[in-house]
Amino acid sequence: MAGNYKSFMKLLESWPLDKTKAGSDLGQHIRDQLKIAFAKGDAASQPNPEQCNRYYSSLKRISSNHYGQLYKRSLLSTASGLNREQCNLALTPEMLDYLKEEDKGIIRRAYGKIQNIVKHDRN
Repeated sequence: MAGNYKSFMKLLESWPLDKTKAGSDLGQHIRDQLKIAFAKGDAASQPNPEQCNRYYSSLKRISSNHYGQLYKRSLLSTASGLNREQCNLALTPEMLDYLKEEDKGIIRRAYGKIQNIVKHDRN
C-alpha cells in the first residue's frame, strides 16, 4: 500500500524545498500536512486508505512532472509574456512586498515614510 508514512517520506526526499518562498512553498505545505495526518502514528491516522493512496498517486505525478512530460509546451513564455526566471522573480516575497507598497498610493507611501523618519528621530 502506497499510503503509509514511509512511502510519503521517500517521495518527499525528491521534492526540494524553496527557501525563497517562505510561507508559500508547496513542498513545505505537504510536509506540514503529513505531520498533521500522521501525528498519531502510521496505523492510527489512516481512516481512509483509498484516499491516502489517491493523494500519494497525485503527489507522485506532480513530483515526477508526469503531465509536463505528457503535454510538452511549444512556447517558453507564459500568458503574461514572462519566462520562467522572470515569473520566479515576480513571485519572490520582496517583489510581493514592493507591489503591496506600490498599491498604497503616493499619499499613503509618503505618510508611511514620514512616520518611519519620526520614529527614527525619536530613538
